Amino acid sequence: MKPVAIVLAFATMIASAMPSAAQTPAAGVPPPPGANAPVYVVGYIDIQNAMKAQAMTLLKQFRASCVREDGNQRCEIVQRMEQQNEFAIMEIWKDQAAFKAHAAGPGAQLRDKLKSMLQSPYDERIHTAFSAPAPQAAPSGRIVYAITHIDIIPVPAIFEKAPPVLTSAAEAGRKDAGNGRLEVLQQTERRNNHFTIVEIWSNKRTLEGHQSAARTVQFREQLQPLIGALYDERLYKILD
Repeated sequence: MKPVAIVLAFATMIASAMPSAAQTPAAGVPPPPGANAPVYVVGYIDIQNAMKAQAMTLLKQFRASCVREDGNQRCEIVQRMEQQNEFAIMEIWKDQAAFKAHAAGPGAQLRDKLKSMLQSPYDERIHTAFSAPAPQAAPSGRIVYAITHIDIIPVPAIFEKAPPVLTSAAEAGRKDAGNGRLEVLQQTERRNNHFTIVEIWSNKRTLEGHQSAARTVQFREQLQPLIGALYDERLYKILD
């Protein structure tokens, strides 16, 4: 077989293994959200260290106005505990119309203002709720946020094993002492094999207790064969 033919054959084989938007979702995977479904947004922002103070002022101003927008159900901004020039924005919008209005207005304006301060591109990920209770406010105190990005291998026979693992871990984790929130979100753009887990814990000690619990260790052992990238968990605090 000629080299070009080999490359084309390999590409065809890879493409056939990937789920397309037109395919029926794997067992246990929800269909794409409708126009009236809440939209969950997680945005990652990496700022040049020299511009950190200026960016923090902008982010606080954005948060104060964001919560007053029509259709907003959450607007939280957190700062990474280790790399303190890294931030995350977590938003919930009541439906697609509210999100699009925000994205075209204040959301776009924030990006423009931050553009010269960034040290890597603004990374915004749009989700639907996969396993999440009704939106709720963050608890008070010195809480810790854990945001985890998970990529499930996009092969149907593997992908369909992930939903029960993610759902059962979320339901159990919400019952752990010190848990203030545990949401599993599924991306609706790029590919639907990307998930984000958003957790709040009363303090770092309760988070560490949850992380070392036998049930959590078992969850990661079950998940490991299903993921195609590093289990990426990052810890944050509220932007004061």
